[in-house]
Amino acid sequence: MATAASASTLMQNADMLLDPVGYPGSDVNPIAARLDGLAGKTIGLLDNTKNNADLLLDEIGRVLLADHGVKAIVSRRKVGSSPGAPEDMLDELAACDAVVNAYGDCGSCTSWCVHDSVVLEKRGIPTATVNTDEFVSLGQMDAISLGLPGLPIVVVKHPMGDLPEPTVRERARGAVDQVVALLTTDARELEAQYTGKFLRESEKLRSGTLACPI
Repeated sequence: MATAASASTLMQNADMLLDPVGYPGSDVNPIAARLDGLAGKTIGLLDNTKNNADLLLDEIGRVLLADHGVKAIVSRRKVGSSPGAPEDMLDELAACDAVVNAYGDCGSCTSWCVHDSVVLEKRGIPTATVNTDEFVSLGQMDAISLGLPGLPIVVVKHPMGDLPEPTVRERARGAVDQVVALLTTDARELEAQYTGKFLRESEKLRSGTLACPI
């Protein structure tokens, strides 16, 4: 309930025009330095519990071990797709040379998937973040809001959750080249390539303002 004083203040300001445009408040950070190759490296796999994320990551890990000289795989599974990964799990993944994080295919799971990747990137761990093509623009907007506009994202076809295992593994094999590129390409080159890559012109920041198109 409004007090007399607050009601009086509202009445005095009733003729004010409010600007609904928001302004981004987070600092802009660079992505982590990338690896010079995957041979002999330990790769973490972060499973956010979305249907088939375990199969997708298992196949990616298998190919990295068999074809790219990766030394070891460290797999961790969250208790749910939201909220973010617990600190002890992030500590374990941060001990790896790089991480593959899967996957975002809806609103909240995409946001938390990107959140986990941003945390790891800011800790200096190159991370390949998997989003489906229907939600990759949301993932990129989340990365911008978290201060990492150059976050590179691996794109797989939507949907993923209701596919049979052979199809999931086929899509995983098709995504491996993206994963390798995102973990080994020069960071500045990746940032130039991925900043704003998935956003329509109407979704991009203008003159320092932040708008959410509906």
